[in-house]
Amino acid sequence: MPAVPDDLRGRFDQWTADGRPQQEAFGWKEQNWQRYLGAYSILEKLPNPVDRAGVLETFECVDDPNSALDAYIASYLWGYARAGFGPYRAEQVIRLNTDPENGKDFAAELHTLAQIAMKDGGTAAFEHVVNKRQHDRMFFHEWGPSFATKFISFATKASSQVPTTPIMDRIVVGWFRKHYREVGALWLNWNSTSSYRRYTECMGEWAEELSIEPEQVEQLIFRRG
Repeated sequence: MPAVPDDLRGRFDQWTADGRPQQEAFGWKEQNWQRYLGAYSILEKLPNPVDRAGVLETFECVDDPNSALDAYIASYLWGYARAGFGPYRAEQVIRLNTDPENGKDFAAELHTLAQIAMKDGGTAAFEHVVNKRQHDRMFFHEWGPSFATKFISFATKASSQVPTTPIMDRIVVGWFRKHYREVGALWLNWNSTSSYRRYTECMGEWAEELSIEPEQVEQLIFRRG
């Protein structure tokens, strides 16, 4: 088992001393999101500010393509709550990956991805995308792992069959580059599952050592300070 890095141990100790608070909720500009995604009623159901629990509720309701698309919007809104260009990016990904005449159904693909994550786990879901993109480089066009692993993480969290996989984004990848290079180079791309697998396995081992959940380790890394 890899030793918990000093920086992570310090974050854990401070978090514990603070009473182990939940990650803060993020406020979002409703008018901006309505401008690009007003056709989707999920915006009227999400709390403002929104936290992980609010997003998780949408994933617990995923049972068809439409509800999977709602979950995608919720996870994107949470992840991009502080960025003004978030609504545009969320709508762009939907638009670029939806073309019924040419067999592109983003909502249906999201539902498939959620089902795989909930049944077989985060690594299997990630590998599914890698395999699809090997045959079609435009699959999930403009939707990179930084945000797709948010979707996968929430999907696994909503399942009782698999462990929750943590999010892998540029913040945690940058932290690993600085504090734990022993894991090897972590790449935020769809070229292979190696980076994601090594990352999630390492986070799982640290979670076991600290007696917390892997997504809590990710949240500790994400915390400022």
